[in-house]
Amino acid sequence: MSLDLEDPDVGSPAVADEPSVTDDEDRKGYELLDGTWVEKEGDGMSALVEANLSRLVGNHVHAHRLGWVLASNARFQLFPVQSNRIRKPDLSFVAAGRFPTGLPAGGPYRFAPDLAAEVHSPTDLVDYTEAKRDEYLRAGVRLVWEAHIPTRNVWAYKPDGTARLYRATDTLPGEDVLPGFAVPVADLFEGLDPVAPVPQPPGANAPGSPGGTTSP
Repeated sequence: MSLDLEDPDVGSPAVADEPSVTDDEDRKGYELLDGTWVEKEGDGMSALVEANLSRLVGNHVHAHRLGWVLASNARFQLFPVQSNRIRKPDLSFVAAGRFPTGLPAGGPYRFAPDLAAEVHSPTDLVDYTEAKRDEYLRAGVRLVWEAHIPTRNVWAYKPDGTARLYRATDTLPGEDVLPGFAVPVADLFEGLDPVAPVPQPPGANAPGSPGGTTSP
């Protein structure tokens, strides 16, 4: 069953429809926000994590014929009533059968992907990332991943309001969006320098202090 996202508050995925923005209106590395092109944040570290995500998710999706994995140039008009607003996830997954022709065209796509993943570097603005996440979830993205380079953690969000933190020692599951997918979180950040240890306050490890050693 397909749903029409005429109401931006509808929280279920819709089947792709005809695009309302032409290819010549696109700008690489930018998103269209209320008619204004805004440059996406990113650096070499985020590009590396995006590449790891694409490889890990793409291999699983291809092996199991689950659908399509799209790179950061894929354009999504999440709400049909907002043709002046185009989002570009760092990585997205669209389940098989959701494209009218069976194959992804040039876009933009007037529907929400099943999975949207974003890679956050230290320079990303909190308000910007939260607004983007909120749009994804309201539009019906079934699973949102946010990979945080400074901490090497991944947060997973769902439209029902639940969120879960996965640390570097955890395994990130694809849940019902990517059945059978499970990879160590550390694999997403492969190739980056190790995270520096968190500085401890003076005396934190002194004998008798909380977390410190105690002499016999």
